[in-house]
Amino acid sequence: MQQLELIKQQGKNILRSMNELKRRAKKNGRERFDYYEKFSANRHSFTIYTYMDSKLDQAKTIQLFQQKLDLFDNEFDEIRTNFEADVDINAIEAAYQEVVAVYNEMVIIINNNN
Repeated sequence: MQQLELIKQQGKNILRSMNELKRRAKKNGRERFDYYEKFSANRHSFTIYTYMDSKLDQAKTIQLFQQKLDLFDNEFDEIRTNFEADVDINAIEAAYQEVVAVYNEMVIIINNNN
């Protein structure tokens, strides 16, 4: 199913942009925000792909993946209005690891359904 492949690929794109953002989380300023914008764009694309099929949008693993993305995203709330804001590096790392774990579970389920 092509939609499932899109979901997997876009999830991988999210992880890549999350990793770049995580690596630059200590930096303040516009550069970090640019990486945040890239992460947000990838996340938006993932959400659009899930809307293509209501079963995908309602799948437990996809919902869990999106919930874990929320936790990661929430760590950057303040930088949306203050480029110089500090973030909690440990919380970002922990949230990132949770997203990776759920992504891997999601891929296993997708692969088993193909």
